Amino acid sequence: MSAADATDLEDAPLTLAPDEPRAWLPGPAVAILAPLAVVAAIVLAWQAVTAGGHVSRLVLPAPSEIATAFVTAGPDLLGNTFYTAAEAVLGFIIGNVVGFLMAVVFVGSDIGRRTVYPLATAAQAVPIVAVTPALILWFGNGMAPKIFVTAFLTFFPMLVNALRGLRSADAEVNELLYTLSASPWQKLTIVRLPASTRFVFNALKLSACACIVSALVAEWVAADRGLGYLIVLWSSQYKMAEVWAAVLTGTALSMAMFGLAVLAERRLTPWLAGRHRPQSH
Repeated sequence: MSAADATDLEDAPLTLAPDEPRAWLPGPAVAILAPLAVVAAIVLAWQAVTAGGHVSRLVLPAPSEIATAFVTAGPDLLGNTFYTAAEAVLGFIIGNVVGFLMAVVFVGSDIGRRTVYPLATAAQAVPIVAVTPALILWFGNGMAPKIFVTAFLTFFPMLVNALRGLRSADAEVNELLYTLSASPWQKLTIVRLPASTRFVFNALKLSACACIVSALVAEWVAADRGLGYLIVLWSSQYKMAEVWAAVLTGTALSMAMFGLAVLAERRLTPWLAGRHRPQSH
């Protein structure tokens, strides 16, 4: 190749290869409307099946009947929803706080981790629903036994995830703090707590739904208020539309709790939320 050709190549504009095709990602509107369209299709098919007499309304009431039950039983649903939500939230807070504090203790104490942690793990094998009647005899028929059941079932996910997160701290950073003669409190606040953030919020999202379910199950055993009490009462009276209204109310409550946990994660840990977002070009 001559010198003139080399000069022409140097002066030629640089052209880049076209970008590779990227996978299509739905926008926010599509991500919201698509599930709603699926739900609407299911409800329409449900209404058509029940209205056509293919399924007994005693087994599966029509969506229109459930909507009517929301109106007629609205006051009862509203008051008992607040009661169940109070039990679930209190149990959620107590279980997660105790689980996290025990994880912190186990990280700093090998003896505690080797002696108490296996017992805490084995306690999850206890059929807590079967023990609920005994709890009612001990604490009465009020909110206390339901809160205990809810706290018990939300405690273990936090304990396991928080302990795993606290122990996932970078080894090199731990060695650096050791050479700097950092105190255990400094190691906990500087290294271990930031490393456990993702694990802690995973536990919170898991227990956000579990706390509602556990409160409902505890109310099934013995209660005079709450959504679980309404489900048992209306089932005995064969008011299936009202039963479905209570079930859907509990479902909405679980989704609201999970949504609050996700929102808290995004607000308090924006660096974690941004890590999973697709990069825009």
